Amino acid sequence: MEFVFRIVENKRVTGKDYLLTVEVDKNIVEKIKPGQFGMVQVRDKRQLDPLLRRPLGIFNVEGNKVSFLYRVYGRGTELLTEVKEEISILLPLGNYFEDDSEKYLFIAGGIGIGGLFYTARLFLERGREVKFLYGERNKENLSGLEFLKKYNIDFEVYTEDGSYGRKGFVTADLEKYRDYKWLACGPTLMLKAIKELAEKLDVNCLLSLDRRMACGVGACLGCTVKTTKGYQRCCVEGPIFNSKTVLFD
Repeated sequence: MEFVFRIVENKRVTGKDYLLTVEVDKNIVEKIKPGQFGMVQVRDKRQLDPLLRRPLGIFNVEGNKVSFLYRVYGRGTELLTEVKEEISILLPLGNYFEDDSEKYLFIAGGIGIGGLFYTARLFLERGREVKFLYGERNKENLSGLEFLKKYNIDFEVYTEDGSYGRKGFVTADLEKYRDYKWLACGPTLMLKAIKELAEKLDVNCLLSLDRRMACGVGACLGCTVKTTKGYQRCCVEGPIFNSKTVLFD
């Protein structure tokens, strides 16, 4: 459903990453499940362009406040940084991460942390063993770092240039975690590498996919994902898929 929410804050965190926080009703909070997303209008009510919303993972929920971590890539997200009073969002959308294991490994590449952080926080609060691997190009882009620290999540950082944490890719040491259930979100090449390794090690692995979306509710068929079950809609059957079913070109 579409709602218009009051914006609590829409601030730059670091680099090109911003945190949008809105105030929502209690009944909406109760419907949100880990791993879901919202379709966020990127313009204020005085504008008609751009017409399409942007899909943003639900980054965090605190009381009646829902947050989205987003990165400025183009005109749409640039305009979003300027919206300050209220905003229209379709919320919540998509499937979600089931809590059916005792040990979870979260693998976030770049802004992919926006689709994983809330789940990691919830599962940790439920007493699960949680390990979070966070990869970025450099220290400047680590917009989720302070949130991992705030909620005492056990994490390890990988940067491609070695400016923070370990130098290299976030996929470097995955074989150490073959007895965990893997939950991953990030660039397509990273997810493809994780899928291949998970199948090699026979690890239970879920991928949260990022696709361009027009409607977010399955009507336009613009976000289809190629799977072993045929083409499926990322906004309805996803965004979370078992890695064994996803077919990367």
